[in-house]
Formats: sequence, structure tokens, C-alpha cells
Amino acid sequence: LMRKLILCIVCIFSALCASAQTKVTWSMELGLGMSTWMGNGSDGSNPMFNPKVGVGIDVPLSGLVSFQTGLTWASKGASYKMEGYKTKVNQNYLEMPLLAAFHVGTAANFDMVFTAGPYLAYGVNGKTDWEIDDLTMSWDSFGDSKIEGKEIDGLNRFDAGIQAGVGLDFKRWTVGLDGEFGLCRISGSDTPRNLAFFFTVGYKF
Repeated sequence: LMRKLILCIVCIFSALCASAQTKVTWSMELGLGMSTWMGNGSDGSNPMFNPKVGVGIDVPLSGLVSFQTGLTWASKGASYKMEGYKTKVNQNYLEMPLLAAFHVGTAANFDMVFTAGPYLAYGVNGKTDWEIDDLTMSWDSFGDSKIEGKEIDGLNRFDAGIQAGVGLDFKRWTVGLDGEFGLCRISGSDTPRNLAFFFTVGYKF
């Protein structure tokens, strides 16, 4: 699945660059935000501060609309603090957004940009920490584990959802706020979905 996702990304990048030629704008993006879980099974979950970093391309389709995609490493997850124990679940994904971007010019030297569309993600690694008193246990968030004879199923690696955001687009820099709303449950049928918000800063090449 990971190889197919990478091959799909390379094909999309190649097709876009070939069709748009010099119109494509490349960027490097850094972000910091909060993630948690939502929906069934999310009661008691607390947000965590998480980073993301990635590269993106912007392909103009008209004077006001463009298509944005790229490849991003994003960290998500949530923590629980119950009586007697604490749990922290970290989930690291490779994400590919597929966004429509709407550019609104201003009197100042920048554009307001509104984005919306789906994203696809694949879990590459992560760690779950479980603490009780002075005892700490850790295991791979996405891998099946056995602790003291008890089987622990790993989280689903595939995730997909809706991403929406607003930003300011300067000549060389961008700043924005993105929200990512997961549509896939992290494990079984009664488990929560991912929710994350990131403040981002990007540099355009």
C-alpha cells in the first residue's frame, strides 16, 4: 500500500508539472498545532501539541482558482489521564492533500486564500505510552503487540478526511491555519476519528 501511494504521488506530480510547466509554484511548509480524537470513544481524550512539515505545489487553473497538493509528514494523536494511569498515543502520517484554493486579492500586497478538499494519509510510525504508578510501557501505535500475554491490535494505518483552511499569500511567504477532520476510524467500528488544527508558515521557491 505504501509503494502504491508513493507511485500515485509521483505520477500526479509529474502530470501536473508537465501540464502547467513554469506556472507551478513549489513551497516548503512548517506547522505546529494541536490534535485530538472526535466521535465515538473520544470521551476523556485530551489534545496534544504536534508538528508537521512538508512540500507542496500550487497549480493555477484560472485567475482566482488553483489546485494544491503535496506531501506532508504530520504528527497526530491524543492523550488520556484517568485515575491511576495515563496514556499517550502518537500517530505519524504521510499525507497528500487534494485541495481547491480560492485566491482573493486585497489592497495590500497579499492574497487571502481559502482552501478545501480531501486528504489521504498513511501511518508510518508512532508510539503509545501507558503509565501507571512508576511503571511505563510502550508499543508501536500501528503494530500488533503482546504485553503480559495480552494481544493489542495496532491502529489502522490508512486515514482520509476533509481539510480546510485560510491563509495569507505573500510574494515569497505564506501563513495560514488548517483544520483536518478525519473520516476513517482509527481502529474498529466504535473507535474515534482524528481531528487536528495546524498554524503553518511556508516559503515559496
